[in-house]
Amino acid sequence: MQEFSYELTEQQFVDFNLYHAKHSEAVKRSLTIQRFVIPIVYLMMPFVMGPIFDWSVWGLMIPFILFAALWIIFFPPYFHWNIKRMSRKMVNEGKNEGLLGTRELFIDSEGIREVTKNGETHVRWSGIEKYGEDAVNLYLYNSAMSALIVPKKAVPELESLRKLLAEKVPAST
Repeated sequence: MQEFSYELTEQQFVDFNLYHAKHSEAVKRSLTIQRFVIPIVYLMMPFVMGPIFDWSVWGLMIPFILFAALWIIFFPPYFHWNIKRMSRKMVNEGKNEGLLGTRELFIDSEGIREVTKNGETHVRWSGIEKYGEDAVNLYLYNSAMSALIVPKKAVPELESLRKLLAEKVPAST
């Protein structure tokens, strides 16, 4: 059994949202559609605007091609920047005492028990759908869109926890 406590911060919440966006098939599909469909629409605009305003279609193509190329290059960083911004806004609106703050985790062969100042949650291993990790956190998904966020530096026996997770939970791809 492993027991440890840690402070869940706004930055870790933001990190989770970025991790989720980069690994969720639905979010990746949305990013791809927004990244490429919008430029295609812009590239059609000269063919619509040219005849209406009696302008050269090919003369209009130059700025629209430039805009489309810039969109394709710079939209992904903007998309991820916006996820960070929106995550911070969500944390700061309303009362989120249960979301951030001190947590105690008790991990054993049955599952995970999380204790906060607002209460206690017990999740069996069957309730953890998948797990993933980035450079600083482990993410134990208890649904398709939410996870227990565990900072790696707080885990005293990180390798044994990874082994337990590999036995009990499918890793995210």
